[in-house]
Amino acid sequence: MKTKLIAAAVIAAVSFSANSALPESFSFGVGGGWNHQYGSLTNDRVNDDIFSNKITSKNGYGIKVDAEYNFTDWFALGLGYNYLNGAKVGTEDQYGYSNTAKIHTNIAELYGRFAYPLDNVGSDIFFKVGPTYNRTSCLGSNSSKGSFVAGLGGQWALTKNIALRAGYDYFYNTYNKDGDKLKNGLLYATVQFTFGGPADPAPQKQVVKVTQKFNLDQNILFPFDSAKLSQNGLDAVAQLEATSADIKGADFSVYGYTDRIGSDEYNLVLSQKRADAVTNKLKDDGVTSVTTSEGRGKADPVTGDKCDTVKGKKALVDCLAPDRRVEVIVTGEVEVDE
Repeated sequence: MKTKLIAAAVIAAVSFSANSALPESFSFGVGGGWNHQYGSLTNDRVNDDIFSNKITSKNGYGIKVDAEYNFTDWFALGLGYNYLNGAKVGTEDQYGYSNTAKIHTNIAELYGRFAYPLDNVGSDIFFKVGPTYNRTSCLGSNSSKGSFVAGLGGQWALTKNIALRAGYDYFYNTYNKDGDKLKNGLLYATVQFTFGGPADPAPQKQVVKVTQKFNLDQNILFPFDSAKLSQNGLDAVAQLEATSADIKGADFSVYGYTDRIGSDEYNLVLSQKRADAVTNKLKDDGVTSVTTSEGRGKADPVTGDKCDTVKGKKALVDCLAPDRRVEVIVTGEVEVDE
């Protein structure tokens, strides 16, 4: 009856988990540890002779193999095999004759593993419970019996695929024959190998505000003394658009400048026309967030006093070339890894 109730609980847990989360991974473990025999044996009578049966050595070793299907990070369904050996039983008659033999136990288990995760790699502490099928050789006879296992343990993940596990399993009623009942405890350590599972999580992103400034040379953008974009100018604006494509919510501010040659009025008008030419190109290409298009004439020269000593008009025009420009300032937000 106990075994049926435990089996029903495991099946119910599997059904719930299957409906609540997608399967994550499969793991396989192998290891062993210390086996301890619990219980006692009865006396036998053959005619008038009484034979005393007792466990003469309660400690031995165990070998454990398990395979688990991890439905979530907190529940797995497992199959296991345990071979327990080393404990000894003795038979002593009234004449003092004694004979000892080892107790061999083979246990197949089906269990639910309920875990409390400690990290996102696979470390946890857990409780397990489920039905078992036990076959034990003792005193020259065999006992086959269904029962249950309950256990506690912890797991430390070295990587996503390899973990060390340690735990204690209590196997109830591993031998039950002619009034004799034995139980086993196994303190074990295993190496667990995990396959599959979810992909590594994508790095977390944070949004930061950025400002990018583009200086476009008017000698490339426009022919001399013109506000019509040349082919090189069209290509330069297209490159600007491509470079700023990853900026979300981008706002474009366009400013036109001239050098100091010529009157203020003329240069102001020319710089405005050139700023408008770049603005119109941006809008033609689908940019709808140009917030400023302004001509600033001779303002803010980048050459400073570099060209003050230059003689000759052509040489001066060449020296002042960096002042003849269109500046485009792009502000917005980008995502970066945390």
